Amino acid sequence: MTLEDAVRKMTSLPANLLGLYDRGRIAPGMAADIVIFDPNTIQDTATYAKPAVYPTGIDMVLVNGTIAVDHGKGTGELAGEVLRHRSSLKMTGVQ
Repeated sequence: MTLEDAVRKMTSLPANLLGLYDRGRIAPGMAADIVIFDPNTIQDTATYAKPAVYPTGIDMVLVNGTIAVDHGKGTGELAGEVLRHRSSLKMTGVQ
């Protein structure tokens, strides 16, 4: 699998399946959720004993255009929001 295909399968594909059409792609009018990473060094370092450990190889994360991780360290910014599957809102009655 190519890196591009892997990224698509983790971003735009699930976003579209969930009806979140303003997510998963970099384009005008889209939410700016971006992860800048080094594909040669990215690695999950969390364990069951230490689940809140940042992975290596991720330099920056932007959530709604706000920097949430900078040089691999959390900034404390909380720019995210709860996203729900569009059709699940109808099934649960959540507005």
